[in-house]
Amino acid sequence: MISLASDDSSSFEQIFHAYKNRIVNYVLTIVKTEEAAKEVTQEIMIKLWLCREALDKINNLDGYIYTIARNKALNHLRKAAYDVKLLAELSRFAPQQHNNTDDRISLKDYEQLLKNAVNTLSGQRRQVYQLSRVEGLSHEQIAQRMHLSKKTVKNHLVAALKLIRQHLQQTGGTAIVLTLFILS
Repeated sequence: MISLASDDSSSFEQIFHAYKNRIVNYVLTIVKTEEAAKEVTQEIMIKLWLCREALDKINNLDGYIYTIARNKALNHLRKAAYDVKLLAELSRFAPQQHNNTDDRISLKDYEQLLKNAVNTLSGQRRQVYQLSRVEGLSHEQIAQRMHLSKKTVKNHLVAALKLIRQHLQQTGGTAIVLTLFILS
């Protein structure tokens, strides 16, 4: 077995070359596009490198890597489905606003109002929001990155969304609140 516990990049290169094509092909069966499969594979390899100290303790490296691959691929599909759903909802809403040009706020104005609302959040709450909504990380990934419990991450995110909605109601009107409701 190849040891990755040290910072030895040659050991990692052996793992990389041994698994790269197999992982890309496996992920491709799930995500259906080569570009996405390569992107997910890259994320998997980064995760393996970052967690290399723990790999020596794993009895079934194949199973471990394929489990990570499946989870990352499914997370990618969930995020893609969420993005498609969001765009569909926003495009359905857009024509209603497009007819009334006097009341319409441009997308840039929406983004600025949202940015202002996010900036009203406390530092940690803002970081949790951005990791979740901008970077698309799961509660578990955010908890690991920020050294928090998953429950704390969830509480921060729920509170952040509530505060953002309140701020937008006060400053941006109901159209923005509807948009954020769709986002949450």
